[in-house]
Amino acid sequence: MVPNTLVVIFFSLSSLCLAGDIILDSNKDACRVNLSCATCITKKSCTWCVTKSRCTQQACGNDNVIYPSDVPALMSGPDFCPRVDESKPVTIKSGAKEILAVKITQIYLYMAFTPWKCKITLRGKEKIVPAVLIGDKVYCEVMEFTNDTEDPSIEGSVAVLWDYNKSFDGSLPFKICRCDLDPACKACKL
Repeated sequence: MVPNTLVVIFFSLSSLCLAGDIILDSNKDACRVNLSCATCITKKSCTWCVTKSRCTQQACGNDNVIYPSDVPALMSGPDFCPRVDESKPVTIKSGAKEILAVKITQIYLYMAFTPWKCKITLRGKEKIVPAVLIGDKVYCEVMEFTNDTEDPSIEGSVAVLWDYNKSFDGSLPFKICRCDLDPACKACKL
């Protein structure tokens, strides 16, 4: 009789592995350099794994997959990419406290139950604030926007993050006006 033996194998992967994944050395996966879904699927050999928010030439396992436009699949082409769905800049009066609302599209059901955040970029600095998803808009926590430069206006952008650090494609541009230097600014007339 052979005694019962417990064999434990430990290994380390540099990325999350789900059932059905094919694992290659990530250094050999040329698609990984593409950080947005739309950019990813312009490459013929790349696909976008939605849940992992990653571009790869490997299989996505049990993930939702977005393929390049020329692939005959249910979800192929940039219209299926999770993305910001507006590009008209928002104008804000300097010193105002605002809740930025960002319209998004291609929200997959499981995304709704994850934490949401807004990444606000202004003058080369990023600030991440909590947000909430209601319908097809993400509402960023109230924030004071100040233009403390000598310029009449400064520009920034807000990107949408889900599940802590996974990003939707694109961002919403905004402009902060100093009314003393630019009284014709739309935000100063309100």
